Amino acid sequence: MKRLIDAKVEEIEATHGRKLTNRQKMFARYFVDGTYSNAECARLAGYADKNGEAKVQAYKLLNPKNFPHVAEYVMEVREERERKYGVTLMGQLKRLRDLSVSAEESGQFSAAINAEKTRAALGGLTTDRRETNHFHAIENMSREEIEDRLGELRKSHPNVFVEAEYKVVKDAKKEIVPVEQTTEEDTKILEHRTD
Repeated sequence: MKRLIDAKVEEIEATHGRKLTNRQKMFARYFVDGTYSNAECARLAGYADKNGEAKVQAYKLLNPKNFPHVAEYVMEVREERERKYGVTLMGQLKRLRDLSVSAEESGQFSAAINAEKTRAALGGLTTDRRETNHFHAIENMSREEIEDRLGELRKSHPNVFVEAEYKVVKDAKKEIVPVEQTTEEDTKILEHRTD
């Protein structure tokens, strides 16, 4: 009896008029695993890596314009894995219940409680509010508090912030307050006049 994926391979090859090589199939499987970089997937599948060729080859293999049959095979392998290892709501609820019962029978009450909490959240009975509280914290902060917090972030994560000079410009007659004014010569074509 032919496996579903083998039947799909034949269908893909017939649709595109191109055969999938063993290397292309291996590349697709490594790629779907999600463990390696694209270039590493190409290397592991047997593609050469002189002067970064594996990175280029991986890009080509994933581009549906260059290799439509490989891109379609990647999607098929991904779908096969989801069917095989798929997570469903009912399956997860049952699994968490089984874990909770087993933990409770073993006297591991903390583990049983954690499984039940997760099960309740998954079932929609409870809501974890921790993830939403910090988003609205800025609404209640003054400008000084926000500037202080940005200063702290700037010190702890200096690579994230880009240092640049800007000038705040205010046009009192038109009540227009642009955020910044650049001094580049090509900005004249971007000017917006309201008069």
